[in-house]
Amino acid sequence: DTKDVKMASIYRDTYAYIPDVGYDKINSAYARDGYSLAISTINTNYDLDIRKYVTVNFKVLVDIIDFLDGITLDIDDQELKYLNGYVNELNKINGTNVTHLESSGTQNVNGTQATAYARIRYTAGGDFKRTQRQRIVIENVFRKTKKLKFTKINTMVDTFLPMVYTNFSSKDIMDLLKSFLSYDIEEETGFPFKKDSHRYNKVSYVFPIDLQENVKKLHLFLYDEADYIPSPNVKEYS
Repeated sequence: DTKDVKMASIYRDTYAYIPDVGYDKINSAYARDGYSLAISTINTNYDLDIRKYVTVNFKVLVDIIDFLDGITLDIDDQELKYLNGYVNELNKINGTNVTHLESSGTQNVNGTQATAYARIRYTAGGDFKRTQRQRIVIENVFRKTKKLKFTKINTMVDTFLPMVYTNFSSKDIMDLLKSFLSYDIEEETGFPFKKDSHRYNKVSYVFPIDLQENVKKLHLFLYDEADYIPSPNVKEYS
């Protein structure tokens, strides 16, 4: 309704209640039963009502960014080494021969290099910083797509929709496309906001501190609900 987009990355190691399973890292929900259990887990823990999903693999992300003739990223010295390592891995996965970046700094990068950037998690900040890189890539793809002529946006949809897993119908997507240029990414964040990251039973987790307060802040961030009261389920999990 507002055409304002807000992005929140849920850290993959976040400790959460997975329906009919128990407590575990939130990313194990997708590993166990794909998007259905992943969406159910997110909705159950955070009082959300997500119904739609879109998922892509490394190859599609690479191809989309290459279709846009690359995106501009600012690569620092620490990121450069790991980025080139992931370029090697992506070349093996996708059967490509993309070259390394030769230096750090602000530059146009291709799809393989951008996807490699989004995968870096060994610098300071670990996965917290990695999710920020992923949001940076998404924002850059979004902004560059908005600069395309509408005919090329249509070509982009026709080309990549068959490679994307989603429960949006073609009609849903075409309806969204009509007002695509009106959308703007207003804010982005990682989640949970207040957290404690440490090992438990020799496994690394991210614990929300506390879940109720994080859920309140999430509803304020996403929906401007200043006085949100978490459900009994959230209070129990908290």
